[in-house]
Amino acid sequence: MPLRPTHLAAAAIFACLLLWYTLSSGSRPEPVPVSASVQPSDVKPDPSDELPFYKIPANSHFRGHNGIINFTNPQIQMARVHISVSQSDIQSLPLMQPLDIKLPASTQITVTDELTDQNVKQPEVARTTVDIPRLPQTRPNASELIFGVATTYERLEASLDTIGHWLSDTSSRLIGNMQPTLDPDAEVRLLTKSRGLKLGLGVVSSRYGFLDRYFALLKLLHENKGPNTKWYVFIDDDTFFLDMSTVLATLAKYDPAEPWYIGALTEDFQQMATWGYMAYGGGGIFLSAALVEQLAPHWDQCFAKRDTGDKMLARCIYQYTTTKFTWEPNLHQVDLHGDQSGFYEALRPQPVSLHHWKSDAFRSSIDMYNLSKVASVCGNSCLLQKFKFKNNWVLTNGFSLVKYSGKDLKYRELETDVSMELTWDFRYGGASSAHFEHSLGPIRRPDAAGKISFRLESAIAESDGRVRQLYVKRHKTDPEVEPYGAVEAVVEIEWSSV
Repeated sequence: MPLRPTHLAAAAIFACLLLWYTLSSGSRPEPVPVSASVQPSDVKPDPSDELPFYKIPANSHFRGHNGIINFTNPQIQMARVHISVSQSDIQSLPLMQPLDIKLPASTQITVTDELTDQNVKQPEVARTTVDIPRLPQTRPNASELIFGVATTYERLEASLDTIGHWLSDTSSRLIGNMQPTLDPDAEVRLLTKSRGLKLGLGVVSSRYGFLDRYFALLKLLHENKGPNTKWYVFIDDDTFFLDMSTVLATLAKYDPAEPWYIGALTEDFQQMATWGYMAYGGGGIFLSAALVEQLAPHWDQCFAKRDTGDKMLARCIYQYTTTKFTWEPNLHQVDLHGDQSGFYEALRPQPVSLHHWKSDAFRSSIDMYNLSKVASVCGNSCLLQKFKFKNNWVLTNGFSLVKYSGKDLKYRELETDVSMELTWDFRYGGASSAHFEHSLGPIRRPDAAGKISFRLESAIAESDGRVRQLYVKRHKTDPEVEPYGAVEAVVEIEWSSV
């Protein structure tokens, strides 16, 4: 039967009433119990970790963890390096660690499924040994921290392996304020995976939008605090901490019995001009227990003033307490669009946190899961560590292998120059490096005279403890047409313990 005008009018009135009820009831979220803390279990080995030593894996997905995408040409140039690590009594690594070998010249090989040492001549291997600080025998105890994230089941499941690098087996908890899903198995699948990664994960579904769910973490974390909770930490699902021990050492400077609001500024001054002087959420926001107790009576009033999640949190703190924002410069929001290599390759101390490593909006794709794998051999302190070969190739461990042009090196020394190459795009307020000097300076011009770059695209943990990193150089293409050019050359860097 065709709809009459009276039917349409009634339907419109009903829809308006339903929308009014949803919006009006959204101002005061009722407390919802979080799923029980998940107890860890043994991690099952990834079958792909059993790849033979000589095989270069291909994968159609960039974040497939073990594969190189768009591997269409079997004829490639390849070089191989083996680095043995020796644990010693040194306390830290230099910003640039020299190697006593050259990066060897490449050899053309044919990559096939049948590639073996017997039927294909393998490239010669350059071998060296480096000293590292002694690796800890136990995981750090982070029971004083409780983490919160607002996300979706799909995104959190995709990030869980990476989160496991820094959170697994630390006695800390992660609470997810989740967007509801139509997938009936999503929660069980997520919690099952978290058990395999030894993560204490609790989740709750909420009908509110992302920004409201982010701020609602304040109450949710408070309701689910443990007896040892001293710090409440807000993260995004693409926040990455390189080492939980470093996080704890950073917080050790502050007394959680006093009110503290600690985090990362945006690197882009134009962003700060828009959103203000506050902690930007992706770098990690740390609230002391004392501050959260001060905020607890004002939660409803703060929630009623809608804005972005981290802005709502800042406004609540500024309006109801006298606590001011404390900037920890080694926490990083990474508000850098496009090529972020200059940020990662700069001769700077290791970051405490990183963000936007899988952001489509920022056009950045950095596989932190692959980056972190080498820590099983050389420890977290060697992640993003710089190593210089005798022929001036520079390895940023877990990220890239580059050689700067002679014109670039004419004006600076690799071992001492701490300036950051400006490789990213300008998106706000015109093109000026001054927008980033407050957070990233000193900044230098990009090396436009012929810098050669390989980027890490695969890392394979072998069953005998070795880790093979595959750094890939690609033919340049129009990124709008073909994001991943054909593979031109691969450098394999293998790590093992002495």
